[in-house]
Amino acid sequence: MEGETASSHANGGSWAAFLKSIASFNGDLSSLTAPPFILSATSLTEFSSYWCEHPSIFAAPAKESDAQKRAMLVLKWFLTTLKQQYASRSEEYGNEKKPLNPFLGELFLGKWEDDDIGTTELISEQVRLAMPS
Repeated sequence: MEGETASSHANGGSWAAFLKSIASFNGDLSSLTAPPFILSATSLTEFSSYWCEHPSIFAAPAKESDAQKRAMLVLKWFLTTLKQQYASRSEEYGNEKKPLNPFLGELFLGKWEDDDIGTTELISEQVRLAMPS
């Protein structure tokens, strides 16, 4: 309990300093960077790992030939991904954390083993999208 209190006070002081910096900031707020205590330790490239947390549910639509059943299986898969994607509550502090923005070329490699479907591998890379001119 003592550690939680000390940590909460430290974050409270950091919040106050951050809010003061926003209040006194002149210019475009979009150029202001968030302090590290606001950010999660998870990079945005890791979010695709939530797609494969249940490999058999992830792979099931590919095996279904009936379009209606396949659509329901896709919905079922999507719903299973929501908890981790949108419930990123910090157990330690009891608050939500913004994921880290990935850097160009950052890779996330994932691998899941499932008795029914075998191995599912995931490669997620941060790339720059070139817009046609």
